[in-house]
Amino acid sequence: MMQLLVLRERVKNFYQRNDIYIRPIIKFIFAFIVFQTINSQIGYDTRFKSLPVVLLLSLLSAFMPSAIMVLLAAIVSALHVYSMSPILSIIIILILLILYLLFARFTPRLGYVLLAVPILYVLKIPYVIPILLGLVAGPIAIIPTGCGVVIYFVFQVIKAAIQESNSSVEDILQNYTFVIDNLMKNKLMIMTIIVFSLVLLVTYFARRMKYDYAFEIAIAAGALTSILGFLVSDMIFDQTGQILTMILGTVVSAGIVYAIHFFELTLDYSGVEHAQFEDDVYYYYVKAVPKITVTTPQMNVKRINGKNVEQVSNTGALKHDVDSEDYDEDDDLYSDSNDDYNFRSDVKVDKNKGADK
Repeated sequence: MMQLLVLRERVKNFYQRNDIYIRPIIKFIFAFIVFQTINSQIGYDTRFKSLPVVLLLSLLSAFMPSAIMVLLAAIVSALHVYSMSPILSIIIILILLILYLLFARFTPRLGYVLLAVPILYVLKIPYVIPILLGLVAGPIAIIPTGCGVVIYFVFQVIKAAIQESNSSVEDILQNYTFVIDNLMKNKLMIMTIIVFSLVLLVTYFARRMKYDYAFEIAIAAGALTSILGFLVSDMIFDQTGQILTMILGTVVSAGIVYAIHFFELTLDYSGVEHAQFEDDVYYYYVKAVPKITVTTPQMNVKRINGKNVEQVSNTGALKHDVDSEDYDEDDDLYSDSNDDYNFRSDVKVDKNKGADK
């Protein structure tokens, strides 16, 4: 556990030091995945499937707000559909415009959610979005989540309509009716939006409770709600073959959300403290849970090359010469580095005087 905490601190410190560079890189990678997913799903215009165009759009999105990225993705999608069927492009433009205005009005900062839901659907783990938004956002996040689900099903309906499209007027009207009916009467899409909304709300209210390990329990509650909700949905629409995939996808999604939560916030419930205080209006009961923080070990490396070793050796030899003791036998003289001591007798002794005594 300690190694994971040290790793988390190192990752957080690295991100904080290089935030100005990491954010555009992450946005560029995300935008690249978005445009590549659009090309793989409805990539009918080969001009927008070329790598230089995808890189240019991704680079532009890396330095723009999320709303601009959503707008670029909608334009590219409409142009792809236009190359195959102009009437269908009008329909998709109207649908995406309604969704864009709805999202831009209430949740302009959650534009990445609209684009992430179709991508995660392709990866079979769309359950990440409602559980994660239940932890970090509020009930208002239901709007971009629902819009993302609608976008995914719009792509599926458009793909089916283009396969049956033709140039005659009757076929155009039939395609128009086909798209509208499949969107308005798509019970699976409506059921998915309802289940995602329930998962988000359950996760949100569970993590706001005052018991210990509220965040972890909220993730588990959201995952369980998702499994039960889609289990009922699969049984209603006779899609029992997808139950195992749904359960595995939900478990993986819960693990991803827990990993994100671990790097964002880890609490030490063994050190919980309770405080009570008052002011002129209220009396407060406060529960304080400390965050787990560790100090990453610092390694100081001292480099010694051959030149430094030679300098140290010369300095030591010089010091030894200065501090060495010399004894002169002829003069009977002892000297050291600071003082000279003369042990020869400078006092003359009168022998006669000593004899008289």
